[in-house]
Amino acid sequence: MDNFTIINLQALTGTVAIILGFKYWIQPRISNLNIQDALLPFVFLNTFRYLGLSFMTKEQFYDGFPTDFLTTVGLLDFITAILAIVAVIALKNKWSFAIPIVWIFNVIGFGDLITAFPQFFGLKLYDQNLGFIWLMFITYGLTTFLSHIYIFYKLIKNLKKK
Repeated sequence: MDNFTIINLQALTGTVAIILGFKYWIQPRISNLNIQDALLPFVFLNTFRYLGLSFMTKEQFYDGFPTDFLTTVGLLDFITAILAIVAVIALKNKWSFAIPIVWIFNVIGFGDLITAFPQFFGLKLYDQNLGFIWLMFITYGLTTFLSHIYIFYKLIKNLKKK
């Protein structure tokens, strides 16, 4: 089996597993929470996006790999992590501007992922010796991607209430 098939099978299986975990264990616990408390765990998950700086470390990718892609992904992930930390503090303290901060964090973080994922496949990164990056992409990257979708869902639903 080739790497492209493997990574896509992993992504499909991971998506199903995450959705099941959300439906069976997370959703029942957050369904009656206010928006700040319901968003908190999903925003917190993204505070670990500082791991994206790994893309910028020396010897992580072969020499011919486009460094502009690696730098962009690393820096945008890091910016997302900082915004997530600020948003977590704002949500936990129920600051009046918490929801606008979550919007900013979510747009930037999701934008990062929807531009990085196609480039990952376009550059055939899955055919490189990625080590830890492969694991990070197929687990944490997928989980954060799905968390952004849920955050948008809650934010839009919150707008409709007003």
